[in-house]
Amino acid sequence: MSDTMDCIEIVVEIDSELLPIVPSFLESRWSDCALIECLLEAGNHEEISRLGHRLKGAGGSYGFDAISDIGIALERAAIRRDREAIVLATETLQNYLERVKIVYV
Repeated sequence: MSDTMDCIEIVVEIDSELLPIVPSFLESRWSDCALIECLLEAGNHEEISRLGHRLKGAGGSYGFDAISDIGIALERAAIRRDREAIVLATETLQNYLERVKIVYV
């Protein structure tokens, strides 16, 4: 992905009823990124897989389909014990969180 693409906002429309909980949901995803890095250093692929599975379910529930997709990739990478793919999925999540812009509808 080019540097230009890294700067483009990702606009996501979210039901306004979720306004009270979306900020903490996204903040928790940042915490997940840090946790994944620690788990990876510890070689805890099982917990990374569980975290990916949770992301897969939670992302769609909140209207963030991309987070679900990243969760799927993370879960699969952890099952394969594929360090590079885990790092890539984590970086993809971080990039998404930096660029996402919420529009409440």
